[in-house]
Amino acid sequence: MKQVFIFSLLLAGSIISSATAQRLTERKVRKMFGQSQIMQEHFVGFILQEEGGKIVYAQHEDRYFVPASNTKLLTLYTALNVLGDSIPAFRYEIKEDSLIIWGTGDPSFLHPKLDNGKVYDFLSNSPYRIFLAEDSPLDFEPSYWRADLAHFPIYGNMASLSVSNSGELNVFPLGLRDFLAVDSTFQSDRFQIRRSKIGDGLTYPALKVPVDFKENVPFPANLQAIRILLQDTLKKEVQLVKRKKHDWLQTFYSIPSDSLYKHMMLPSDNFLAEQILLLCASELSDTLEIKKSIEYSLENLLQDLKSTPIWEDGSGLSRYNMFTPRSVLQVLNKLENEIGNTERLKMLLPAGGVSGTLRTAYQLDEGQPFVWAKTGSLRNMHLQSGWLETKKGKTYRFVFMNNNFVRPTAEIRSEMVRIMTEIHDLY
Repeated sequence: MKQVFIFSLLLAGSIISSATAQRLTERKVRKMFGQSQIMQEHFVGFILQEEGGKIVYAQHEDRYFVPASNTKLLTLYTALNVLGDSIPAFRYEIKEDSLIIWGTGDPSFLHPKLDNGKVYDFLSNSPYRIFLAEDSPLDFEPSYWRADLAHFPIYGNMASLSVSNSGELNVFPLGLRDFLAVDSTFQSDRFQIRRSKIGDGLTYPALKVPVDFKENVPFPANLQAIRILLQDTLKKEVQLVKRKKHDWLQTFYSIPSDSLYKHMMLPSDNFLAEQILLLCASELSDTLEIKKSIEYSLENLLQDLKSTPIWEDGSGLSRYNMFTPRSVLQVLNKLENEIGNTERLKMLLPAGGVSGTLRTAYQLDEGQPFVWAKTGSLRNMHLQSGWLETKKGKTYRFVFMNNNFVRPTAEIRSEMVRIMTEIHDLY
């Protein structure tokens, strides 16, 4: 009997010891980071939270980091709270024989990956004369490499250019053909298209168009240019008019909101992120100003964050953005509560080994992803924030921020993946 009792004690101790060995603890995670040479070379913020809310491990969790595209998590949370289930395409009123439209910043109209045809059908079938109402200019700096922000975007504010069989330059949308011009002062060792520094032109050097030329280029998306493209697309006259908004304007809706959010989050689309904050501003005020959406969110939606974010834009391109890992973790929790559906949440985020910016980062586990996270990358910055599922059936929220490294980004990413995969495999 005594031997049976001793054996039972030993067995119970073995079970307890085994369970403890497989439990993820602060000491174990600290050891993972301590044994990583790469993670000792730069500024690393990390925080890991159990599903129930307990913090397993935190490192520099209250220090400010440049978040890069992790900023889009705040943009998403703001949009979920300000916009409804469908995106407002424009405000409008019908006055006598005229349809007057005020843009809301909806980027989906004729966008190659977003448009569902509703706005085109409405405008194309309208028996009224169409007017675009002029609004105050948007506060942003145009560039050669990203699409302009706009009150009424069209075709994603990007031109597609290619070469024909006869060697001529093709452009889509066709309404931009009159914008193309040779620039004799454009010195380049290769054929390329860029927007003119002055005016609305798309210029190129006096070189032969290569036989394999294909390029997408942002075009100057002021309201006059958009009017020309809209008119060419609808095959009916479109005019501009100066007219103030009224409280009784009607709203026309375009695409489901989640489809826009997904196309922002998975490929980390900067243009869509900024336009989403313009959409939020259109719901909150009479003017489309990104800063109004940010101010509203900080004062009414994110006012309980432990460390107030320094938040400058919707996309994370600005290096003036500064967030702490703990604040980003709080936003992850808010997103989870707001969305309230695990499958919907996963659908809106890149999945490791499957989709978006994490498609090639992680291996699958028996054909299934185990990380869903928003990435962020700028020069010398790389981040991931999201959810991790383990082989033991545990779910963790994590924020992993790397700033000021000098190694290639690929090495930092690989080490992040190694650490997160180890947690998945063992715990």
